Amino acid sequence: MPRIATTIHDAIALAATCEGQSLTPPVEATVQVDGMEAFGWVIHLPGLRFPVVFDTLTGLVAYHPFDNAFVPYGRIMRCILRYYDIRAALRRGDTIAPRRPAVRRRRRLPRAREVA
Repeated sequence: MPRIATTIHDAIALAATCEGQSLTPPVEATVQVDGMEAFGWVIHLPGLRFPVVFDTLTGLVAYHPFDNAFVPYGRIMRCILRYYDIRAALRRGDTIAPRRPAVRRRRRLPRAREVA
């Protein structure tokens, strides 16, 4: 079972991260990950096959080896980086607004000019 060593030790900031990304709140549970047990806060990230387990006592993040490809691993890392942003904002005392999904706007091509 792959693990990521982090400094995630604040369950409140982890819950705020899930709320800010419009995810279901984390649940403290034991999960079978690749035949091994992992205990901690369980989060289901979109685009991953299996849940991710955040152990706030040790700071380790456990995930299934199937989610070790480039895109799924990037989703896990973006969640961890978002946690760091929210943790820093909570320490500063900032209010945290939920993130709005990015809206992709179509670029308009310039109109062709008529040549006389």
